[in-house]
Amino acid sequence: MEIQSEKNERRFIKLIVGGLVGSVLVVVLVYAGVHFFHRWQERHLIRMAAAYLSGGDAKLAALSARRALQMNPGNAEAARTLAQIADRTGDRTALMWWREVLNLQPHNTEDALSLVRSALRLNDLAAAEKTLDGLDEAAKRTAGYHAARGRLEEMKKHPAEAERHWAEASALAPDNLSYQFQLAVIRLGSNDQAKRESARQVLEHLRADPKQRAPATRSLILDGMAHQEAARQTQQLANELQSYPEALFSDHLLYLEILRKLHDPGFAEYLGKLQRDAVSNPADLASLLSWMSGNETAAAAIEFAKTLPAESVGKWPVSPALAAAYASVKDWPGLEHLASTTDWSPFDFLRHAYLSRALRGQNKKLTAEQEWLAAQKEASTQPQSLLVLARAAATWGWEAETVDLLWILAKSEDTRLEALQTLYQHYAKLRDTTGLYRTLLRLVEALPNDLALQNNLAQVSLLIGADLERARKLAAETRSKEPLNGAYVATYAFSIYTHGDVKGALQAMDQLTEDQLRDPSVAAYYGVVLAAAGQKEKAREYLRRAVEANLLPEEKALVEKAESTVR
Repeated sequence: MEIQSEKNERRFIKLIVGGLVGSVLVVVLVYAGVHFFHRWQERHLIRMAAAYLSGGDAKLAALSARRALQMNPGNAEAARTLAQIADRTGDRTALMWWREVLNLQPHNTEDALSLVRSALRLNDLAAAEKTLDGLDEAAKRTAGYHAARGRLEEMKKHPAEAERHWAEASALAPDNLSYQFQLAVIRLGSNDQAKRESARQVLEHLRADPKQRAPATRSLILDGMAHQEAARQTQQLANELQSYPEALFSDHLLYLEILRKLHDPGFAEYLGKLQRDAVSNPADLASLLSWMSGNETAAAAIEFAKTLPAESVGKWPVSPALAAAYASVKDWPGLEHLASTTDWSPFDFLRHAYLSRALRGQNKKLTAEQEWLAAQKEASTQPQSLLVLARAAATWGWEAETVDLLWILAKSEDTRLEALQTLYQHYAKLRDTTGLYRTLLRLVEALPNDLALQNNLAQVSLLIGADLERARKLAAETRSKEPLNGAYVATYAFSIYTHGDVKGALQAMDQLTEDQLRDPSVAAYYGVVLAAAGQKEKAREYLRRAVEANLLPEEKALVEKAESTVR
């Protein structure tokens, strides 16, 4: 009896244990199944996003990628897909998504370069430069790195550096025709005739490639127009370009411009053709009206617009293009009527601006000011809108309004660099040294690795006596990094000259070549130092060359003072 009882007890225990084990197995299997299903669903959503994107449906692609990211916030592929969608649609969130991708998968060179390309598209040069500087040495030896760096240097307006990087990219990837194209375009802008001719030969060769023929032909046309060379050959190239199926409407306008410049009898007929073709496309119509406004045919643009259906004129961006034509011929009542009777949504801020221009043109000061304030208020929520407003004000010659808007834009990450660069050009044109100093302080913050900017800040600071300790430090650092750069050596020499070390300044400048010393902007400083050193005859020679330089008022005062001591 006891034996049977023990058997029953053991059987009971086995059943309990077996049941528990089975339950645990069921839970594990269910959990594993759910986990597997979620991973499968994530991958499926990513595949769907890629399919939608390749089919051109960015909205559904983004929806699928976002669902995958909601299921797993650590899914780098989903974040990458959203970044690619944002890039393709021109969305400014692309940069944010690429940063997220790099957070999830650091040290991925391709993702980093994609971030750089997005930053360059958005004109965020600081983000692009920081990312490129952060790449490891192996990544910096790739063609992709040099291509990205070349584009960055182009945007920073450093053509020599840009050429060097595009040449390196082309050497590392000789089969990449786009790199060859970019290198040729850079060399077209060179003063070296041999380089220009070599670049033209490369572009002629690239015209045989279906993917490169349009941009290559376009570049040859623009180069020919810029240098006023072989007008009929340029016309022939333009005629060929506008016949390509992939030609843009701007290419047709380019051909029209050449016909106009050559006084070709076919101009009027071709203009009529473009007018007929553009009616059904608001973007093309606006481009044509803008072209006419900018080529002494603004009155004809207005007359042409009067033949258009009202719904065509009222569509964006036709209205602002027509408004520019009215402003060009100073038809203020006509501009007021257009801006008062058309809908420019979602760019109503620009309508208020043009209305202000029309009212100011009629000396209606109070209402003009009210419309300008309304334009600023509506644009204030979007930096890009303020940038458009600033460009309009600049076009009209509204200097004070332009500068005020640019300083507002300099506070925004999205528009800071473009605003500061425009301000720099503005103050340089006015020879406003204090304005340059204020702008350079912000530019150096935005582009901390730009030696040219650091040198300019040091130079301007020394001229107006602002933060001299920092100025001397910057001058010494830039000169040590590029000891053969004439401009940097001149600034360094001036920094120690202002500190009382005339002998040291002279020794520094004597290290430059004769050609460098004869550069008018360098000669000015050399002449000043020579005069202080008592070398009067030699100083007079270089001070005479300084007349050719575009000097700031403080620099002119230095030269004049030096001249008075060597007479």
